Amino acid sequence: MNQSQHAYCEVALAMNQRRNLALALCLGLVGSSAPKTSPLYRVIPAGNEFFHVVDSATGKVKGFRRNHNEACALARRLESHHVQHLRG
Repeated sequence: MNQSQHAYCEVALAMNQRRNLALALCLGLVGSSAPKTSPLYRVIPAGNEFFHVVDSATGKVKGFRRNHNEACALARRLESHHVQHLRG
């Protein structure tokens, strides 16, 4: 890594840390907190206009869609089905 790339990385890291600090302060002032649990399913791009719905715990693909909104809807449906299954 040359000197200019190293400087760029340092600036990017500092900006990222500053953004995270600002977000934490904002959430603290508003009175809300960051989510305590991560989502059970994540939507991940898997090519050109193609999205996988992945189980966060195992990393296994649970479904796929060609439209991002449809993939998000599938993830929400799988998560709600999982919660209903746990409740009985």
